Amino acid sequence: MSADRKLRVVIVSAFYSEGMGYSENCLPKALASLGHDVHVVTSTFNVYGNEPDYDKNYRDFLGPRQLPTGSTVVDGHQVHRLESGLFSGYVTINGMIDKIVALAPDIVHSLEIASLQTFVLAARRPFAKYKLFSETHQCLSVIRPFMLQPNGALFKKSVYRATRTLPTALASLAVEKCYAVTRDCAEVANRFYGVPSAKIRMQPLGTDTDRFHPAETEVDCAARRKLRQSLGYADDDIVCIYTGRFSNAKNPLVLAKAVELLSQTDSRFKGLFVGNGAQKDAIAACCNTCILPFVGHPGLAELYRAVDVAVWPCQESMSMLDAAASGLPVIGSHQIGEPDRVNGNGKMYRENNVESLVDVLRSFGTQTERRFYGEAGRRKMLRDFSWIGYARSIEADFFESVRR
Repeated sequence: MSADRKLRVVIVSAFYSEGMGYSENCLPKALASLGHDVHVVTSTFNVYGNEPDYDKNYRDFLGPRQLPTGSTVVDGHQVHRLESGLFSGYVTINGMIDKIVALAPDIVHSLEIASLQTFVLAARRPFAKYKLFSETHQCLSVIRPFMLQPNGALFKKSVYRATRTLPTALASLAVEKCYAVTRDCAEVANRFYGVPSAKIRMQPLGTDTDRFHPAETEVDCAARRKLRQSLGYADDDIVCIYTGRFSNAKNPLVLAKAVELLSQTDSRFKGLFVGNGAQKDAIAACCNTCILPFVGHPGLAELYRAVDVAVWPCQESMSMLDAAASGLPVIGSHQIGEPDRVNGNGKMYRENNVESLVDVLRSFGTQTERRFYGEAGRRKMLRDFSWIGYARSIEADFFESVRR
């Protein structure tokens, strides 16, 4: 089959929020830009719409927990929202198979192999014409703690294997390939979900390297100065940004405490926190910190160009790639499952250790040091982590599968 042939691709996602930077936003856009007919089949739920604290943490930014059904065109592809519900906290998409049959795709790509959607798609696969692919974003940090213990919790482990491991292992029989976005995601897929290692392929996520770029032009530099001034930062301040949920698992409070401690000897260091969550009040109580509400991708790109260092104290984040593409040095935990997001373009600290984070932040006290790591990150994102590169990589697998 010629690679010039246009494929019809359906991407299935449990959630969808327009204007975000997740796989369900960026991968369809990239595949559509390569000339394919791309459709996203999703629920009526916004991202995090199944979380109990959604209204408190996300409604002001994303809007209602659920949106109306219907189809819209976004960035060159179609998004189809179908009637949805929750089952034990997991999203169900009613009429998903009927919609996919009507679309008659060559490829169906599910964004999480350990999901109700993939289980249904796999059960339908023997009677369908589409080829089924999947990703997995489940990293070790979200695996139930009792599953990581060698002994004990036999009943809980049995329930987990019956409800997660067995269905995912069976579903993987119908999947052509499962793309693991980090190394520990690959381990989880194989060790806890039973996906055969032969079907797992490492495929790092991407970043929009056009939108996220350093402040290099006169216009960008002027916008940087203006935004910094509006936030109360001086030209020589070293602004350390965290973006995302203020959850205990991600623990941005460690950064707030490190900035507070460091600023006692170097008042240039400031903390900028963009998001919302359980740690908001504790972060606000720390000195030299500023909190902004969630912003979309365009706003994030402007903020990254206006600051100096990006920090994610616990767990990896896709935002690490956006920050690196923007020319920022990145600081992450020594326990992250995907060190390639930091190696060469940033540094690691001992997770949840305030003094360790202070030492690493202090090492970025010179513009020369920040520029060295920032420029390395920009080069790495352009070379290895663009969404177009991601799309071209899996496109080759799609063509090969359809050819067979």
